[in-house]
Amino acid sequence: MKKEWIDMKVRAIVIFIVMLGLFLSLAPLQNWTINILEENSQTVQKYVNPTMIESLKNWDFYIYSQWFGKNFGQFVPIIALIIAFPLFSREYENGTIEFLLTRASRKKVFLNKLTLSLLVLTIQLTILSLLPLIYSVIFSKEFTSIYTFKFLIHCLIGGIFWYSVTLLFSSFFNDQVKPILASIVALGVSTVLGILRPLKFLNTFLYILGTSIFNYNSINWTYSIVLLILSIFLIIASYLIFLRKEM
Repeated sequence: MKKEWIDMKVRAIVIFIVMLGLFLSLAPLQNWTINILEENSQTVQKYVNPTMIESLKNWDFYIYSQWFGKNFGQFVPIIALIIAFPLFSREYENGTIEFLLTRASRKKVFLNKLTLSLLVLTIQLTILSLLPLIYSVIFSKEFTSIYTFKFLIHCLIGGIFWYSVTLLFSSFFNDQVKPILASIVALGVSTVLGILRPLKFLNTFLYILGTSIFNYNSINWTYSIVLLILSIFLIIASYLIFLRKEM
């Protein structure tokens, strides 16, 4: 477990610092953003509904739409990819997998990597999802916190799904480039196909960005359960590949 943390801590720390910086460059700029939009109202109205500017004056709408609906929400799959892609592929590429397997069984190696990486991903996504709540408390902003936990569920489940997709590629390929490229292609193709109405369900961004929360104030439980089931199957498939793969 110690080796896994050493391998992962730099990625985890960099991800957190970058996302925290993104949040801090967004949250304090509500008034500045509104002023810019109002000063260029004639141009803005060609592309944005005029009521949007008024809505952005509400702190709840501003922080939820700008953080979950745009910035952080779009990075959730990328964070999952970065956490998962080198888990096994780096060991294959560097030739260290054989050393690991002389010290522990394949089952233990897999479970150690899975447990720690999932824990890191869960902690990261949870803290980043709670940033609007933490910021609002510190700066005495009126904030409807119940929606934070709804977005948190969407971000966690969406992140775990893309983590499991990347984990599968990481256990299959013998170098670090192919898993992340394959994951990015899978993310891109599913998103593009999701533009088509019959294939809308393939676009996981609609789920992660909280479309159902914005539109209906509710968690999309059906989609959540489906993603969790798919994630479990992908993790099991990754485990079976790792057990049977020749080193």
